[in-house]
Amino acid sequence: MTNPRDVKYANESIARWQDALKRRGLLATNNIAFACLRGFLHELRARLPLAAIATVGNHLPAVQRGVFYQDWVPSEPLPTPDLATFETALARRLLPHIHMPDGLVADMLWLIGTESETFDAAAIRAVLPVPLAEVWDRLTFR
Repeated sequence: MTNPRDVKYANESIARWQDALKRRGLLATNNIAFACLRGFLHELRARLPLAAIATVGNHLPAVQRGVFYQDWVPSEPLPTPDLATFETALARRLLPHIHMPDGLVADMLWLIGTESETFDAAAIRAVLPVPLAEVWDRLTFR
């Protein structure tokens, strides 16, 4: 019996994402990179309507998808009027364990855009809140 590709390469994928985020964000450890990844995914999820949550989840690799859905309680999406609102909420989410690194939002969007297949990245980009989509559109991928 063969394993699905997502299952077979799940550990490699999350390790690659952590390493890429650690290098791009100049983070000290993989633990910090993972905390940033989890915090970003949870803050993003909190700001998406149900259909968009499903879209993002369906286009993340297996482990990242599990992290995205971890501890989820469906609720109305939080407003995201601007990038500062998102960054403030993310910084609060990361404390007291770590202080949010400068540029984390852009680094996370870059990570998703570069580590995802093109069609997965496009599907995720399509459902981002406007302030995050604007950051995405300023990034250079690959």
